[in-house]
Amino acid sequence: MHYTTELLIQGDTNVLLYYSAALSRWREILAEYASKSSEELAKELSSQQFWFEVNCGSRWVGQEIMVITGITQFYTAERGFDESKHLALKVYRAFMQSYCSLEVKGVAESVAKSYYLNEADNDYV
Repeated sequence: MHYTTELLIQGDTNVLLYYSAALSRWREILAEYASKSSEELAKELSSQQFWFEVNCGSRWVGQEIMVITGITQFYTAERGFDESKHLALKVYRAFMQSYCSLEVKGVAESVAKSYYLNEADNDYV
């Protein structure tokens, strides 16, 4: 959240393109993996990290955007996660089970905590 916030404050309009590209990529990923287990999604995310780093600004920015877009695509300020909470949890669990970098997992933890998305209070485990 820190890298993209800094880009926004600096007026870097490319950050909008990065998030848009990331959301498109996530839609492709979830078209295939939404109905599969978090373990299967974890394997896919491990191989997708590099795509996000290359296509979403840089290593650190791409990692951050990968996670933020992955988890928060299911959230709106008006409704929260609503009926999509199980998908947000699946993505979060997949990040934690993946071979993605420790930085990616750290961002996943921060985003989950920020959105009160934790496994202790969910009905979808």
